[in-house]
Amino acid sequence: MGQERSHLQWKYGAVALSRNETHDKVAEMMKKELRGKVLDVPCGTGVLADRLRKMEFEVSCCDINPSYFSVPELRLDVGDLNRSLPYGDFTFDTILCLDGIEHTENPFNAIREFHRMLKKGGKLFISLPNYLTIERRLRFFFTGSFSKIPSHAALQEIWKGDLSMAHLSPLGYPLLKFILEHYGFRILQLERDREKPKMKWLLPFVWLIRLWGRVASEKRREAYRLDETMIDEIMMGGNTLIIVGEKT
Repeated sequence: MGQERSHLQWKYGAVALSRNETHDKVAEMMKKELRGKVLDVPCGTGVLADRLRKMEFEVSCCDINPSYFSVPELRLDVGDLNRSLPYGDFTFDTILCLDGIEHTENPFNAIREFHRMLKKGGKLFISLPNYLTIERRLRFFFTGSFSKIPSHAALQEIWKGDLSMAHLSPLGYPLLKFILEHYGFRILQLERDREKPKMKWLLPFVWLIRLWGRVASEKRREAYRLDETMIDEIMMGGNTLIIVGEKT
């Protein structure tokens, strides 16, 4: 990202840096995929990549910060999603980018790189915070922000000034889908990491928004992708949205 990194001294081993539920859901989804070449980027500690290795996938691991990587059975390649990654064209059958794209300065470049590295018909699994749940919509109404902004002191103390650990690009599903389709992907599947029982208390707001969506004009529904953003997988969350795309 054009800056010198002060790497952390990671001492907690191969644990998930994103939500365990997301790793579990994606690992379960990957059981149905043909065994082939998989890129996990950013791979963090390597814990998910190691699960896939044990499932007999041929796994490559890549991350901007090598400090966290804790799986000696796998090799780590250092790479930056804001730039060109160190792999050839049409290399992978599947690419996993879990809780990574919101940390990039240039998510457009990341998606172009995914398309470049995937074989035709290859699959892309992306997870990111679901910024369009009813809970987050109400939070935005009151705070004007979809995501917490770390203080400069916290950035230095906790992450040693590594800006890539912050949420730099809070993409909602409609914009991310637009970018994916523009660069040659089609959406196959949406999943949430888990259901949140407390969301039922917000159902009256969901019903109100859906009623408004029904009476909105077709032009307005299309412009704001209302028919897609009002489905349960998005409105009723999960903290994390999992998107599966295919390279066309």
